[in-house]
Amino acid sequence: MDKIEKIYKKDISNLLKGVENSNVPVVNPIIADVLDKMNIDTNAKLATLSIDASMRFLNRIGEPNVSNQDILIGDLVSAYFYKCATLNKDLVFLDIMTQAISKQNELKQTLAHDKINQDTAIIKEIESIFITTVIDYYKINMDKENLKDQIYAYYY
Repeated sequence: MDKIEKIYKKDISNLLKGVENSNVPVVNPIIADVLDKMNIDTNAKLATLSIDASMRFLNRIGEPNVSNQDILIGDLVSAYFYKCATLNKDLVFLDIMTQAISKQNELKQTLAHDKINQDTAIIKEIESIFITTVIDYYKINMDKENLKDQIYAYYY
């Protein structure tokens, strides 16, 4: 079986065929590695990886050199998340992942309103929310706090 990141890149590259200067949103290698080790449906893995990559990609909105095309690519990857989550044929999974999207957005708003006090615990939650949601949903025995620390260290 191919590694989940390879499948993701192939699928997104195929979706972007013919789009000039398109960049496939980058995945977090720590999250990809954790997903590769899980014994869950491939579509659930792809959904998790794609929503994480999409949300990170779309976080760049407002930065210099972010084009309308970049925003559309982020939206396309978000749509790919919904496709994979639906193909997983588990409506509860889809529901908990969409709840995680909402929670991540709420946490981002909390940080945006309090720029002085950048709470590391909130940042760790934002950065790891999708993979920890999947770990909880599938009852995977894993040290989530250590995983949050690893993901945080990767970005900061």
